[in-house]
Amino acid sequence: MPVFLNLKKELQNDQFIEKDFSVSFKSLSLPEEYSSEKDSVDVHMYIIKEKDGYLVSLTINSDIKLECGRCLESFVMDLKGTSSIFLSKKKLDGDSELHEEDLIVEYLEDEEHFNVSELLREEILVKTPMKPLCDEDCKGICPVCGSNRNENPCNCEQEMVREESPFAKLKTLLEKK
Repeated sequence: MPVFLNLKKELQNDQFIEKDFSVSFKSLSLPEEYSSEKDSVDVHMYIIKEKDGYLVSLTINSDIKLECGRCLESFVMDLKGTSSIFLSKKKLDGDSELHEEDLIVEYLEDEEHFNVSELLREEILVKTPMKPLCDEDCKGICPVCGSNRNENPCNCEQEMVREESPFAKLKTLLEKK
């Protein structure tokens, strides 16, 4: 179930609000390969009202099950971090240029129905690496025998290179002697 905030009402009398809540991991509509050992994502949100919008500091705490891009083994990655996003009430003109500070700006269409779940979903997708690794030193899978080199080191690739080397034929000359 998505979480919505009425920013106009919440910040009517205050300049900032601070909220702690949990959102079900399954309710975030993440791609099916995303899963978690925890049932929810813990969120700490700090929102400051500004002239042209709202400054949101979002701290998430959860984990995510991923598959290593080298050895194809499953592992759990901590999904912790803080992000700052400016929710602007003004949209850019089609003619104006984007600047570096525009990269942290999201345009708020309806401040009375701000979808916090969608913001969380985007942050999780951004924090997930494109090529996740179980370890920086992961050795991956041997392309010859298919074994996980982290568990069963082999030298198949070196032997294959020796056999297919242009100098491999010289070995037959040595054997004839």
